[in-house]
Amino acid sequence: MGHRWRNVLIGIVILAAIAGAIWKATDPGEDTEKAATDHSEQGKAGVAKEEKSGETRKTGATREVRSEEGFQAPDFTLNTLEGKKVTLSKNGGKPSLVNLWASWCPPCKVEMPHLQKAYEKYGDQVNFHMVNLTSLDNKDKMIDYIKDGKYTFPVLMDETGKVGEKYMAFSIPQTYIVDEKGQVIQKIMGAMTEEQLEEIMRELTS
Repeated sequence: MGHRWRNVLIGIVILAAIAGAIWKATDPGEDTEKAATDHSEQGKAGVAKEEKSGETRKTGATREVRSEEGFQAPDFTLNTLEGKKVTLSKNGGKPSLVNLWASWCPPCKVEMPHLQKAYEKYGDQVNFHMVNLTSLDNKDKMIDYIKDGKYTFPVLMDETGKVGEKYMAFSIPQTYIVDEKGQVIQKIMGAMTEEQLEEIMRELTS
């Protein structure tokens, strides 16, 4: 009898162990709760990450510097022909016109009289920055050209070529209209007509 009951007890223990293993495998309790908690935490982390990412994109969009409409204009400090330092961002609360040109550029020469006329009319309301690509120009010829044309607007010299690079002056003339906050609000490729420039100035100063 003893030997028989021992076998029975061993069998019961084995069955109990198997039943317990099956119950644990099929019970969703702790694992399901843990999975739900983990999923919830991941969801919160994902939302937080997305919100943070969105905030970064928004901040980046308002601060990004690029020579394109809707972006902050690349800042610069250049010397004028008279040796005065001029910084774009130090605008006195006024909008600015940035024109990139060279004395050997025929289209530049076409619009120069229009720019001079606009400067005489709106120079007290708009900062005129006539940026000569001096690193690609002949400085002496440029100075003679300004004198011969009797141009009185401020001529800024980009002697290192860095400003031309920042403004991607692969073709000239190029003109950028920058508001008082330093944002590019208009980009004009090629020479402007007198009527076009007058319209721009009226809108800018109205």
